Amino acid sequence: MFISIVFIIAFTFVYFFRENYFSELVISFLPYIWAILLLMVIYWLIMLWRKIFTKKVIVPAKVSWSPIMLILSWVLFFLFFSELEVFYNQNFLEDNLDNPIKILYSNIYKDNNNFSWIIASIESENPDVVMFVEYSDEHENWLKDYFSEKYPYYDKTNWSRIYGWSVVMSKYPVTNFISDFEQEDSWKYGYFKIDKDGIPYYFYLLHTSSPVSSFDYQKRNQQFISVKKDFYQQHESSREKNSKIVMLGDFNVSPWSIFYKRFAQSFPLFNNITRSQKIFFSWNLAEMLKIHEDFSFLPQWFRDNVWYFPILWSHIDHVFVSDSLKVSDFKKIHIDWTDHDWMVFSIE
Repeated sequence: MFISIVFIIAFTFVYFFRENYFSELVISFLPYIWAILLLMVIYWLIMLWRKIFTKKVIVPAKVSWSPIMLILSWVLFFLFFSELEVFYNQNFLEDNLDNPIKILYSNIYKDNNNFSWIIASIESENPDVVMFVEYSDEHENWLKDYFSEKYPYYDKTNWSRIYGWSVVMSKYPVTNFISDFEQEDSWKYGYFKIDKDGIPYYFYLLHTSSPVSSFDYQKRNQQFISVKKDFYQQHESSREKNSKIVMLGDFNVSPWSIFYKRFAQSFPLFNNITRSQKIFFSWNLAEMLKIHEDFSFLPQWFRDNVWYFPILWSHIDHVFVSDSLKVSDFKKIHIDWTDHDWMVFSIE
C-alpha cells in the first residue's frame, strides 16, 4: 500500500504542476504512467473484491483503503489516458500526391558510425531531401562522397561542439537563411527554402537542448519562445501568403508537456503529422545508454535486441506542417546504433 500511496502522490503532483522540472521528466513517459495506473486499478479492484466476498468481519472503526485507492487510481488513470487518447488518431494524411517531395529526417546520433546502414537506408527510401541533426565530423568524412553524388545541394545550418551539425541534403536548390537574421549565441536552428518546379517550400530544422538538467530545461523552453518570436516577427513578411512550411526536428519535448502545448497552440494553422499514428515513439533511452555495447553484464540476446523492448520510449521528435501542405506516406524506420527513429514522409 505504501508504494501505491507514493505513486498516487507523485502522479497527482505531475498532473497538476506541469511546469515543475520533475513533472516534465515524468510526463515525458506518459504511456508508462498510464500502464502503472492500470495495474494499480486492477490490483485494488482485486483487493476490494476479496474484502467484499470474504466472510471476514471488518471492524467498523478500521479504515478500508481498497475503495479509496481504487477510486484515486481510477481517476488518475482516466485523466492520463484521456490525454493519450486525445492526442493521437488524428488523420492529416492524404492517400496520394501528384507531385510530391519525399523527406527523410532524423536525429542521426553523433556517435552512430553505422555508415553502411545509413547509406543503405537512404538508398532504399530514395528521398528528395535528407535532414539530419547531430551530424558529426565523422559522418561528414564518411558520407560526403555519397551525398555529393546523390544530393548536389548541401548546407550546414549550425554547429555545436557537443552535438555536431544540423544539415540538409537536397536534389533541389536550397536557400539558407541562417545568416539573414540574428539568433541566440548559445543555440541556433535551421531555416531554409527549397525550390521545386518554381514552388518554394520553407523548412525549420530544430534541435533543442535536452532537459537533462534544470538549466537545460529552462534553456529549451526559451528556445521555443525564440522560434515563435522569429517566425512571426522576423520571417513572416519574407514569405508568400499561404506558404508551404514544415517545422520538424528533435524538439526534446513530449506531446504531454505544457511547453509543447503552448508551442503548438502558437501555430494554429499547423498540424503535427505524428498525431496520425495510433501511438508514436521516436526515441529510446536504451539506445542512448548504449546498452547493446556497454552493459556487458546483461545477456547477449537482450543487448542485441534492446531496441525492441519498451524501455523508456518517448515521443520527442515532431513534424509540423502548415495547412497549405498535403502530406502522405508518413512512416518511421529504425536504424541500429541510434537512439532516434528516422521519419519519412511526402509533401506537396
